This record gives sequence, C-alpha cells and structure tokens, in this order.
Amino acid sequence: MKRTLLFIFIFSFLGLMINAQEEVAKKKDKPVRSPYETTILIDFPTTLNPAAGSFQLLINHRFGVVKSISDLYGIYAPSNIRMSGEYGITKNISIGFSTEKNNKMQDLHWKWTFLNQTRSGAIPVSIAYYGALGMDARDKEVFGINYNTLSRLSFFNELIISRKFSPKLTAQVGASFSHFNMVKREAKHDHIGFHLGGRYKVWNSNSIIFEYSLPYAINRTAENPPKQGLSLGMEFGSSTHGFQVFASNYDKLNPQMNVGQNIVNDFFAGDILLGFNITVRF
Repeated sequence: MKRTLLFIFIFSFLGLMINAQEEVAKKKDKPVRSPYETTILIDFPTTLNPAAGSFQLLINHRFGVVKSISDLYGIYAPSNIRMSGEYGITKNISIGFSTEKNNKMQDLHWKWTFLNQTRSGAIPVSIAYYGALGMDARDKEVFGINYNTLSRLSFFNELIISRKFSPKLTAQVGASFSHFNMVKREAKHDHIGFHLGGRYKVWNSNSIIFEYSLPYAINRTAENPPKQGLSLGMEFGSSTHGFQVFASNYDKLNPQMNVGQNIVNDFFAGDILLGFNITVRF
C-alpha cells in the first residue's frame, strides 16, 4: 500500500513537472512583445495587426513643403489628410478602409501576418502580406477622354519581413508592387518598390523611427521616374494611443501613390514636409 502511494506520488509529481515545463515552453513560444507601437511605421505598414475584435482609428496628416517663414515653413501651406479605420478579424488578420483628401482616394486594405517571431527564437522573423485596392473619386474629367469606371482603380501589394533584434531595436524590409489602371502620359502603370524601416526605443515607449523607399518604374523609359522616399521622426506610445511626428518627402499618404506618383519631392534636394500620425485604439 505504501509503495503504491509512493508510486502515485512520484508519477503525480512528474506529471506536474512535465505540465509546468510545457507551460513554460508555450510561454516562451509566444510572439515577441510589442515589436511596434502601431500598425503603420510612417507611410508604410508594419507586421503588427490590431488585436482580435478591436477597432482602431488612424489619422495621417502632412503639411506643405518647408520653404519659408511666410507660411510657417509649410504648416500654413495646403495640407493632405487621410483617415482610416481598421478592425482586427483575428490576431493575425485585419481589414480597413481609408479616405484621403487631395486625390479623394478611397482605399480598402487588408493585412495577414502569417508568421510571427517567437520569444524563444524558434521563429526568428515575422512575415506579413499587405494589400490595398484604391479608387480615385475625383471628377471624371481628371481622367481624360478614355475614361471608364475602372480608370479610377489602383492596387498595392507588399510582402514585409520584420525582426525584433533587442528590446530596443526592431527593423523591417519589404518589397511591393503597385499598379494604376490609368496614369498621365509621362507616368507608368506598374512600379515595384523596396522598403526599409525600423524603430529604436530611446526610453519607455518613445522611439526614433525611420523609413526609406526605393521605387522603380518597370518600364525604364519613364520621363519622370518616381523619387526615392525618406522619413525620419519620433514615436510616442501608450496603451490606447500612438503618436508619430516626422519629416518626409512623401505627401500622397497612400502607399501606391507614394511609390508610383511622387515625381516632384526629393528629400535630398530639400523637398521636405512635416507631418504626424495619430492612432487611437478602442
């Protein structure tokens, strides 16, 4: 009887130890904590999604080109605004809709993070696919004599790979393809883009953020090829809000527009705009 009780005790203890180890292993294999503060870095998406069942509101604001004190270095110049709502369908899939001021671009977008970096390092990176369908809602006269309803449509697709290297540093690279059903004579329908970005935590949830984009018109005979993009700024986060303030040469606010149609603003030539993004989580 005593031997039986001893065996029961030993096997029960071993069972508890195995369960405890499995729980520890599960905890270690959870996705890394807070690789980013928000679902957008500056102009392009991160691999982060809204929490399952949650909704968030994003406001992107871009002032005019910094020129002189007469317009307070672009702050009083004509600005561009984009508002977006995003919903987390699951912890890895989200969908959203946005509207933008200057080109009246209505944008349906979605993201699927199909691989998450884990705390144990068993999965070393996060990988996400981001897609968008845009509709230019300006008057049809803008599109010329060959206009039809499909002329308004544009598309953006990006594959993003990110890694949290340390509690302070997260970086990502991406490759994108953009298509416009109708463009001006000097522009091209199709563009690819290569993207690099990241953040470095300075203290608490406050970080330095940056983005660099290199667009490439698939038809190299484009008269005015799109300019490369560079953005530098600061990010301030809390449990319910994210706030980013930065300098950038992009003013379009939709990713396919920035990659394919930024033919004027060159950061290295001094065409710099101030801007901010606000994320509110519900």
